[in-house]
Amino acid sequence: MADWYNAVTWLVLGALAALNLLVLVDRSDRGGIVRPAVLRVLRRISGRDDLRWLDWQPLAVAAGVAFACVSAYGILSGQYGCRPGGSDPITILNSGRAFWAGQSPFQVAQCQHTGEIPYGLAAILLTAVGSLGGLPGVYLVWGLVSLSVVPLAWATAGPDRRYVTVFVSTSVLFVPIICSQIDGATNAIVPATVLLSLYLASRRELLSAVVAGFLSTARFPGLLPILGETGSFVRRRALSFALAAGTFAGVTGLTYALWGQQFLSIVFFQQLGRRSFSVNLYGVLLLANQLPGGVGIEAAQGVLILALLASVLLWVRSPLSAASIMLVGFALVTPFLSYNILIWLLPVALLGSRPQWWLWGVGFVGALNYDLALNVWAWDDGISWPSMVLDVVLTAFLLCLLVELWRSELRSSRANPSSFGR
Repeated sequence: MADWYNAVTWLVLGALAALNLLVLVDRSDRGGIVRPAVLRVLRRISGRDDLRWLDWQPLAVAAGVAFACVSAYGILSGQYGCRPGGSDPITILNSGRAFWAGQSPFQVAQCQHTGEIPYGLAAILLTAVGSLGGLPGVYLVWGLVSLSVVPLAWATAGPDRRYVTVFVSTSVLFVPIICSQIDGATNAIVPATVLLSLYLASRRELLSAVVAGFLSTARFPGLLPILGETGSFVRRRALSFALAAGTFAGVTGLTYALWGQQFLSIVFFQQLGRRSFSVNLYGVLLLANQLPGGVGIEAAQGVLILALLASVLLWVRSPLSAASIMLVGFALVTPFLSYNILIWLLPVALLGSRPQWWLWGVGFVGALNYDLALNVWAWDDGISWPSMVLDVVLTAFLLCLLVELWRSELRSSRANPSSFGR
């Protein structure tokens, strides 16, 4: 049954989806109907009829205020405290405290439960720093990680950075995700890592590979876009690939040496086999209890991902396109695609208006599926078919987005066959 929290969530998502769509329509060839109204609003705000006055700072501040208000309310009201089913924020806080106490940060006691943290060393270190300030400190650290997406999008988007940063900042895949759950804020480290690596790669490719290889240990599938983009670097592609993979492997090996099999089981094996729910096509099978057991699904997923990575390394010449293709490919094949994981797709917004249209559809359908079809109709009321329909629609949008990315890359290759020295 829906409550006031659901109503507020739907109101915010609807408003942001409409604003994000307005940005898209105004920018497109079909924006003639709404552009005059948009220009009038801009004139009233800034005295100008364009976005040249807008920098990334106001957008980051607006997102930061929203995150701070929601987080402060959750902490002060006790919403993030111990509850019958446990508390993710308390689990993350206790994970950071366990690290400083020399105990395993991957399995901790919380609220008369045992909580597990499926994040690697990069995320554990960030959480440990935040835990020094208690629960507010944890939210502060992960809020800063989340908000870094805004300036990083600005820094990597090129000459159209104002429009791109506005699109990212108003997307339902950004502020609603980082504010709604701590898991949303922690997932923001994946797009932040991709954008940071792209920014560093324009200056020092080897440094980019090392930094991204380390940060991708936070959520191990985050290594996929990093490996993809290193194959498209202008110089030293093979060495960059080896450094990214080697850094990830080295940090993972160090973590295993410190915490053993518990780390591997929680961070890797359990996540690979996780079958809680999904907003892609796997969600239909999960809701119908028809998804096969065993390792067959994981094996097929691994084969498809490796084939996609090999294709990207062979034929994709743009680091941003390579990372985006790997992110969309992972979203298609993973049996656990939560709404929060869709924040990983934000770097796709830097590739232009056509991918942005598909990204808007993915965000809108994903939000509608998770916050209404799953949370209310399926889990509360036992009505599963609306979520199943939206699972199919979102999968179709992801497929169309993947095709669009490949087509764009092929067009670019034909137009400039000597790109990156190939």
